[in-house]
Amino acid sequence: MKTPAEVSAYAERLLGTHHSDVPRAARQRIRPCDMPPPRACPSLFLHSATPTLRAFDIELAALLAGGRAHDIPTYVEARSVSLGTADDLSVGRTAPWAEAVAHWGVPSVDIGDRDHYYLSQALLAMAGAHEQGAATPLRDVIEWLRDHPQAVVRLYALDLEMQVFLLWLQRQCGLSRLLTDANAPVIAARWNRKRPLHPTVTAARSIPVEGTSAVGLLAAEQRLSEAHRRLGLRIPVLPGYTVPREGVSREVFVAQVLEAAEMLRHRYDLSTAVLKPSAAGDGIGVVGGLDLTDTERLTAEAEAAHALEDDYLLEAWVDYLPVRLGETTTPLAVSGHFHFGQLVDGLTLQVLKGYSWQGNISLDEPSWRALGLPADSYRRIREALIALREAFRGPASLREGSYRGLSAGGIDFAVGRIGGRFGDTVLTAAIDLNLSAHGAAGLHAFQRTARSEGAVHRFAATRVLCPTADQTLTRMAATARSMPPPGGRMGALACVPRHWGMIAATGHDPAAAARHVAELLDAITTQDVPAT
Repeated sequence: MKTPAEVSAYAERLLGTHHSDVPRAARQRIRPCDMPPPRACPSLFLHSATPTLRAFDIELAALLAGGRAHDIPTYVEARSVSLGTADDLSVGRTAPWAEAVAHWGVPSVDIGDRDHYYLSQALLAMAGAHEQGAATPLRDVIEWLRDHPQAVVRLYALDLEMQVFLLWLQRQCGLSRLLTDANAPVIAARWNRKRPLHPTVTAARSIPVEGTSAVGLLAAEQRLSEAHRRLGLRIPVLPGYTVPREGVSREVFVAQVLEAAEMLRHRYDLSTAVLKPSAAGDGIGVVGGLDLTDTERLTAEAEAAHALEDDYLLEAWVDYLPVRLGETTTPLAVSGHFHFGQLVDGLTLQVLKGYSWQGNISLDEPSWRALGLPADSYRRIREALIALREAFRGPASLREGSYRGLSAGGIDFAVGRIGGRFGDTVLTAAIDLNLSAHGAAGLHAFQRTARSEGAVHRFAATRVLCPTADQTLTRMAATARSMPPPGGRMGALACVPRHWGMIAATGHDPAAAARHVAELLDAITTQDVPAT
């Protein structure tokens, strides 16, 4: 993995500019699509894990703790292929990615570099070699983009590495600008995390508490959050506080976590909380069910969190409302999403294993009501999503450089009770801003494909699995084809043996979609896979 200094050196070498000038150049020449592009526009897929979310650090910490690596780069690159078509071009380097492009029939360029953890850094190194006259696979990428100047560059995140590479690629192709489905750099750097939802502990100290209702106090605290201060954004949130990490000693960090615990107890009469990192995703580093009176446990968890060098949040613990789907029950953890800057229809119910995301189930308002879920929660979630989109189109976003910079992402919500001064009231609250490419994109793409192939089902579900060492995408897809539900479809979207896979199925309602994908999961994991 390259150091920040090495990445900065590539800005000088490839662009002749200081790295601090790169974001400004990217704002001028790399434009996020906040409107759907014409159907005729092909896509160039450059999905790379990103240092912004500290993927390498997370994997290294897991290994040092005696766990196993997640192989985040491989599954980020491989799963993106299912979003492509025969008109597109996908760039990658791993065996699961290569199997995926062959399976989906997506034209590809294999850059071969598996020495760099991040694909974006591999592309920088290859661009440097290209500048020295070496014959590299980037010649094929440049030629394709010259032939398709209207193409949309599909990214996981527009981090500094990718900004440098795309500015170089744009210059090589002689284009005045590039279109991308990634969010503007300032959104990737500042907003793709949990921190903006809550005030810091220091800021929250200034709020008068006595004589203020719980609802009024929460509103006053939210006005001190980064989301409100920078964008004027007001969406429903839980009681919680941000504990900054950068430049903060372990002693000060621990003291602020303990102070946050005391504020949750004193201000809201809460007894339990969750400690979670701001940037890391997929439930990594989350510690829930913390007794706010257990100072010894809170101190130990805060000390461990400090070592991970991420901002942390101490937030109210939620007793989620249950959702009954046939014979299974799942917590009401919900997401809404954006695609090319537009709000995607409906919502998705998250399938969770502990704190880790394991898939999605599509919902619309009629199915939400049919499941007996609170109607006002659906409305509040949709309103919050609209508010976020409009915040990135308002005057405050102009001042901070994020204007019309939202193309992809979503918000995660909790629907449930926290007790304390809120009693038995059901709260609907945003708990995470996932403003980058996301796993639910596979669900949405599968639904579009299923409809185009004649499926009559309105709903779909996805599930994540850990394929065996000898499993392949081809064999998983063959299993899916052998057992389609009447009027519907099943499919395999990605396979990274021993690490990560995704499957999907449709259904006439959310419960049926969940049941069908569970049947496919059972067939793949417990039965012989049919020969192909």
